[in-house]
Amino acid sequence: ELVYDKRNVEGLEGASEIILAELTKQVHQIFPDAEVRVKPMQANCLNSDTNKSDRENLNR
Repeated sequence: ELVYDKRNVEGLEGASEIILAELTKQVHQIFPDAEVRVKPMQANCLNSDTNKSDRENLNR
C-alpha cells in the first residue's frame, strides 16, 4: 500500500488512478500476484509485509 501526500497532487485530475497504475506496473514486476492500493493522506510512505531485501527493491 502506497500512502501519498495529497497536497502534492492537488488540482491533478485522476491523480489516484495515475499513481495506482504506475505503482501496479512497478510492483507486479517483482510480485506479479500482489494486491496494490494507494491512499491519499498528509504524508508519504510505503506499507508492505515483505522482507527487508524486497522492500529495498520496492523503494527504488
